[in-house]
Amino acid sequence: MASDGETFMTRDLFDQIAEYYDTLHDDVDYAAECAILERVFSRFLRDEPSSILDLGCGTGNHALVLAKRGYRVTGIDSSAGMLRVARKKGRGRSNLAFVRADMRSFSLGRTFDAAICMDGAFTHLLTESDLLAHLRTVRRHLGPGGVYVFEFAQPLKTETEGPGWIYHDAPARIIWLYDLAFDPMRLLLTSTNRFFAFDGDRVRKTFVGTNSTRLTSVPLLRRLLARAGMRLAGVFSTDEGSGLRPLRKDDPLPMAAAMSKAR
Repeated sequence: MASDGETFMTRDLFDQIAEYYDTLHDDVDYAAECAILERVFSRFLRDEPSSILDLGCGTGNHALVLAKRGYRVTGIDSSAGMLRVARKKGRGRSNLAFVRADMRSFSLGRTFDAAICMDGAFTHLLTESDLLAHLRTVRRHLGPGGVYVFEFAQPLKTETEGPGWIYHDAPARIIWLYDLAFDPMRLLLTSTNRFFAFDGDRVRKTFVGTNSTRLTSVPLLRRLLARAGMRLAGVFSTDEGSGLRPLRKDDPLPMAAAMSKAR
């Protein structure tokens, strides 16, 4: 498993930015991304799924769209702050539930027709043992013939390193300064962060910290899925939600579909 420090820092990061997460991602077309998920479901499932497990659901953006389309959705996340936002947005929906749990080890006492993991949540599994524990747990929660659809970070010829920033103006002014460093032995991209959120000219919130994401090659993904009782059914580039395409080697965040094997 990841060390307690790594696990805490990732959780702490998302607790810190929970109230700003949707603002920082206001350019993401979640409806289009959910339409792609539905295309993958139709490609690999015999019947339309009725129940979906959303892993690393964050503030519930995919879960809410899917629930509005009639699916029964259960979202899981380890961040209490992100789940507070998700539950507020999903209040009153009987087909939508959120559970605080670790993606590597949880037990809901039921299975689902499909599972998803979007917005790079899969990349926060920082070791092979993390990945394998997660995949085995997902496998236990998939019904016969179920599909797991997730985004992962594949290694690129040259990884992005060095300083950068995110600036968001109205309605919330946010400055996020970061410095990326790549560890090729552990396949980890670690970001040193300085975050500032403003209320007018006054700094409303700030924090300093680090968080890491892990890169996973397709061959390693295939081996880990096999050990977890699943098979890699397909890998795609989605062009940021515009459609399913053959995998590009320069795509930093492709989509994979894994099928559960017969028990």
